[in-house]
Amino acid sequence: MSDLASELKVTRATVRARMEKLVETGEILGFTAVLRDDWRDLPIRAVTLVVVEGRNTDPAIRALSAMAEVRAIHSTNGKWDLVLDVATRDLSAFDDALNRIRLIDGIAATETNLLLTTRKGPAVSANEFKQEAG
Repeated sequence: MSDLASELKVTRATVRARMEKLVETGEILGFTAVLRDDWRDLPIRAVTLVVVEGRNTDPAIRALSAMAEVRAIHSTNGKWDLVLDVATRDLSAFDDALNRIRLIDGIAATETNLLLTTRKGPAVSANEFKQEAG
């Protein structure tokens, strides 16, 4: 919060109040600590597209949420129902995770793309934070 306050040229109390407002309105659903070593320890990263058959989306999401390798689950439109962010320590662990994903009841099909190089990260800039927090 100190870093945000400094970059935004506001007090830490202002940043804290804006963060609380974003949590209260549901814009921020929670916080996760991502340590630098997480990427070193989990260098195999992929996007997995998932087709869920019938009305199995909620049970499939619950099963996927229980998997440590599944870092994020996004619903989407079109051919695919879910988009997963998957990370593992090596290809063997990735293969295992992908096999377990495919065995989940209701998952009819998957397509996976390994992420080779990150050219730009998903971080939110201070200016975006300031605009969103109002």
